[in-house]
Amino acid sequence: MDREFFLNSTTPRGNHWIGATSSYRTQHNGTTSQRRFQPSANSSKEFKFGSLPEVKAKKTKQASDIDYNSLPLISPEVLDVSRQRFLALLVFIIIQSYKAYDVYLLKTGLPVVGLLSTSSWFNFVSKYVVVDAMFLYFLPSFKIPKLTFQPWVVLLQILCMWVITFFISTEHDFSLVTGTTTLLWKFNNKEVSLSGSSVSHRKVMDSSAHFKGAMTIKILPENTAMLNPSHESYCLPQATELLPEGHLKVPIRINSTSDIQLIQLEYRDLYTNGVELRNLTAKDFKVVSDPAALLNKDHLSMKGIVDTNSIKYVELPLTEVGFYQIKRIIDSKNFSLKVYHSHLVVSHCPVATIAGAGSFDRCIGDSDKLTIELQGVPPMRLGYSKAVGGQQHTYLDSNLQPEYFESPLQSTPRYIFSSGDISDLSWARTYPVTISLDLPVTQEGLYNYRIDRLVDGLDNVMDFTKIPESVQREHGVSYNFKVHGIPRASLEERFDPNSSTKKSISVNFEQIQDLGAATPYWAKISHVAANGGSQSFNISTDSLSHYFQADLPGTYKLDSVGSLFCPGVVIGKSSVLVTKPIPPELEVNSTPILDQCVGQVGLNFDLTFTGVPPFYYRAFIYRIENGKRKLYDTKKYTSQGTRNQFSYSPTSEGNYEIVFDELSNQLFSEPISLVPREKYTFKTSMRVKPSAVFKNINEKKLCLGDQTKASVKLNGESPFYVKYDIFETSSNKRKTYEVKDIQSNHYDINLPEFDVGGDYIMSLVSVKDSSGCLVGLSEPDVMIKVRRDVPSASFNLLENADSIKIKQGSNAEIPIKLAGEAPFTVKFQHLNYEGEVLGVHETRFNSNYKPSLKVSKEGSYKLVGMHDSYCNGKIGNENFQFKVSFLDKPSFSVIESAKTNKLSAITFSKEQVCQGRESTIDLSLSGSPPFILKYDIIAPNGYTSSDSIQVATKYAAVKLPNQELGEYTAVINALFDANYGEDDFVRAGSAYEEVFVKQTVNPTPYVSFADLGKTYRTCSINVQDDVLSLEPIKLKFVQGVAPFSLTFSIYHESKGRSDQFTLEDVDPVNFPYHKLYENLKLGNHVVTIEKVVDANGCTNDLIATQNNHVLISITDVPKIHLLDPTAEYCVGDYVAYQLNGVAPFSIKYEFNQKQLKLKEYTSQFVRIASEPGVISIASIEDSISQCVVNFTTPSMKKEFDKLSLLVHPLPSVTVSRGKNIIEDIHEGDQAEIIFTFDGNPPFSLTYVRTEEAEGSKGRGIPQVVETHKVTDIYAYEYRVVTSLQGTYQAIEVSDAFCFAKNDAYFSN
Repeated sequence: MDREFFLNSTTPRGNHWIGATSSYRTQHNGTTSQRRFQPSANSSKEFKFGSLPEVKAKKTKQASDIDYNSLPLISPEVLDVSRQRFLALLVFIIIQSYKAYDVYLLKTGLPVVGLLSTSSWFNFVSKYVVVDAMFLYFLPSFKIPKLTFQPWVVLLQILCMWVITFFISTEHDFSLVTGTTTLLWKFNNKEVSLSGSSVSHRKVMDSSAHFKGAMTIKILPENTAMLNPSHESYCLPQATELLPEGHLKVPIRINSTSDIQLIQLEYRDLYTNGVELRNLTAKDFKVVSDPAALLNKDHLSMKGIVDTNSIKYVELPLTEVGFYQIKRIIDSKNFSLKVYHSHLVVSHCPVATIAGAGSFDRCIGDSDKLTIELQGVPPMRLGYSKAVGGQQHTYLDSNLQPEYFESPLQSTPRYIFSSGDISDLSWARTYPVTISLDLPVTQEGLYNYRIDRLVDGLDNVMDFTKIPESVQREHGVSYNFKVHGIPRASLEERFDPNSSTKKSISVNFEQIQDLGAATPYWAKISHVAANGGSQSFNISTDSLSHYFQADLPGTYKLDSVGSLFCPGVVIGKSSVLVTKPIPPELEVNSTPILDQCVGQVGLNFDLTFTGVPPFYYRAFIYRIENGKRKLYDTKKYTSQGTRNQFSYSPTSEGNYEIVFDELSNQLFSEPISLVPREKYTFKTSMRVKPSAVFKNINEKKLCLGDQTKASVKLNGESPFYVKYDIFETSSNKRKTYEVKDIQSNHYDINLPEFDVGGDYIMSLVSVKDSSGCLVGLSEPDVMIKVRRDVPSASFNLLENADSIKIKQGSNAEIPIKLAGEAPFTVKFQHLNYEGEVLGVHETRFNSNYKPSLKVSKEGSYKLVGMHDSYCNGKIGNENFQFKVSFLDKPSFSVIESAKTNKLSAITFSKEQVCQGRESTIDLSLSGSPPFILKYDIIAPNGYTSSDSIQVATKYAAVKLPNQELGEYTAVINALFDANYGEDDFVRAGSAYEEVFVKQTVNPTPYVSFADLGKTYRTCSINVQDDVLSLEPIKLKFVQGVAPFSLTFSIYHESKGRSDQFTLEDVDPVNFPYHKLYENLKLGNHVVTIEKVVDANGCTNDLIATQNNHVLISITDVPKIHLLDPTAEYCVGDYVAYQLNGVAPFSIKYEFNQKQLKLKEYTSQFVRIASEPGVISIASIEDSISQCVVNFTTPSMKKEFDKLSLLVHPLPSVTVSRGKNIIEDIHEGDQAEIIFTFDGNPPFSLTYVRTEEAEGSKGRGIPQVVETHKVTDIYAYEYRVVTSLQGTYQAIEVSDAFCFAKNDAYFSN
């Protein structure tokens, strides 16, 4: 069995192997001593006795300031404050306990006492809302400390208690109430017994009254002894002074009631194989009272070991390594105990260390070079772990032993060995085992090797996982080293304007894990000049990139790199060639730009560059005025190549000087001045040619016969001469015009009138200024479009169509015809029928597609003018007028007849009708069909509803409603036809005059039963003989005029048919209800009112469909009989009678000469038989028939006997006179068990023999070993003789009538 040993534990497996001393315990004691009391900063002040009176005076002053209003209402001298709190809490617990009891009653359907006798829920809620509120409200009045709360707290407490009260009283299920109710129902469920009292079925069937006593037979055990019963492993440290008491504590289990005098122990030395017998007397060992101090807890829980009078444990002290076994043990009676075969080997505890070769800082590719040294009994098992960068790897090596080593521990159990194994114990000695690790490291990070667990061949375990890491490293159980990544670097060339070579070189290192710890990085760089000379230099950096200027041309080469811990490798680009840059230069050549008329007008420049493009250069342009140079313009240019050309022409005449000032490129960003200055300076005199151009070349549009102007911009020296042409495109005619002596640079040319329509082009031919230089022009021309036609407007009507009729409020569209270019504007007059002008209007049209004038007024309309997009037009047939008139509106009138009378011009009346009878209003209509008639109906209650009808003829009928009583008024308020709709009347702004028609509706008679759906019950005898005992059937007269004629329908459920009859002259005073009972037989009869007629002649035939009925039930006399008349009833059984009739039933019966009466609400009378006796039924009565059946009369003697029954008592069995007897016998002896019965023979008995078995927690569990069943026992006593140990008890017994079972036994 494995057993783990931890550092600093009090067990023999301590910290010996790491050279621990008592300093560990000293440190622990020192820590403990620090917990003693130390004075605080305030307590360190010097105490003076003279300060006592001052303190006393302060306390007296404080006592005088006490607020007596805050003292408890009950003086603490009468009742202590703590007792007052206890009493208040006790009252609160009593209230809540009583509430819990009422909750149980409420949930189980039992009545709860309160204000109402019908609603238990209301009683519960009202009671505890008041009680809880009063308790919490008056509690602060007692001013009990810690129970006096603020008013808002009291209010919150009351609200919480109310919420709890409502919550637990609801019908919804929840776990707490459900669980509590179920638990209380299970243990406290009470039922009504035959004697009338409430009893618990669990107490009625209590098996303890029928099964008494048990007999236990024990066979005395044999005295035994066993060394190391739990087969634990033991080892001794090299330094035995580390043991808490200087020795190992090995247990011996003794099974004996006598004391032990002598223990003879055989000892064998592991190194000499010498044998020695050691006799230990009572003073050399001790009996322990608590076996847990010696035994492993797992063994205690598995074996269930408990200390009894016969089982004891002896502590055996051992101080030497070797082989141990018990030879013999003698008790105080000088008897030798039986010794179980058990061996114990005590060795030195296993030891492990780990060491490494090499420095703490290593590089990837190096070796770990570790050695693990083990000392212990082979074969050993080693568990160690390796952590790299926080990632854990666990390894397990087993069967670690020297080469060619043989040991019985490889196959034999570790607590039993053969004689050959014992003769040579060299296999139990301690041997060294070395494990070497030499693997390359491939991952950077912190490496941690740690020994976790070491187990030797005897299962002695050394667990190092719970030792602090610092202690592990100190004693060689843990070994750490750090692996660094290999630095990698390359060269990169960069542009640097500050360097003489315009280049800098960057040394770039790759990212590694421990960047900060591995700095500084270093690199060795060599430089080879163009002449072959070379030199080397080193750089150092703390970052991943390092820059340095390449001031000397030549080849730079990266020779080697490294970090603080590891050499590196060169990757990628390892050399860079740097050359000396050449500054840019510029060469400029110029040629003049000549004009045949005015001479030079500009310069062409040809530029040649040397250097690296692109190039940036600047030029200053100066103008020479009055012999002085003045800066005229500055130009900046960029050339992407080594050659570039550009031209410069000034916009005005004069003498100019162009100077190229500076030059730069990307390598030489600072501008370089161009010298000598004369080489880059160019002079010239320039003139400008005369020119002319139209200011606006947009197309011009003209009407036929119109005139326009053309604006011209002139360049040069005035006066100017301009020549231009006008070309007509359709006839190819060209006409030339001249304008002379123009003194301004801007001039407007007046064009002639255009009498012929078409497209014209005006172009400038030539221009001449004061210099006399005539210049031909090719500037853009101006297009001129002249209309060929004149726009016009006229009415576009059919022949002889000069008028139209429209609805008042609508629009009429008068079609017109337009000619020209859109958009158009038309002006027209509105005249009345007498020719007077009522108004002048204008309408705009965006096109000439189906144009029309929209008008809405009566009269004549005349066109007076128009124009299109840019020309005025003419009107065709200027005197023509178009007429517009309105259509006639629809109208109606009420048709008078014998049933319709006219009261006034707008008021009519209809004759009275009954409720539900249909009536109409007849109308005559005029207009254009179809018509829509709108009207309102005003009900007697004042509610107004609106409706409308559509009519295709010139006659209409409006239906009057008749659902309610009183006077209805129909208001006819609008009529629409095919021409005039509702929207048309709104637009026309006119309204109809309303017409009123009135009619009175008399009520429909309605009579119903006063108690709808009620069931009237009576016996069949009452129907035939006693009419006065019948229950009256009442009617309710809802509406109508008395007297009434009522027609009834009676449906007989038993026959499946209905009968009808009529009662005349029925009023609220006179209703012969007894006629409804006449000739009714057994069963249910549904009585329905089919028809009602009142004095007005109004009839209600639909009354039968309104659930207007009652039920007459003619019942037979109630009956009762036993559910199972052949069964035998025992105490605890349920006695059940079946009841026939209508519940509730009133039953009188007699049980054990006791007269009882009850009211049963179901169809069965069920009671539990709580005691033996005789039950007899005296009488029965149900709730409807009111007929009492008396079974005690001589004529009912036979029924009385059938309803009577006898309840038998349950049988009982007693073992050993009802006591639990324990009888000890020796093996081979016998004991007698006596069972005694009560009841009616023959008896049947079932009994068992049980023995205690070991449980999971070490406790004994009874286990059935044998079960016996004996039948046909006619005597009241039964004997059994046995020699087997165990507990004998009865579990089932039965007699001639009844059966009993030991529930206590089956529940356990």
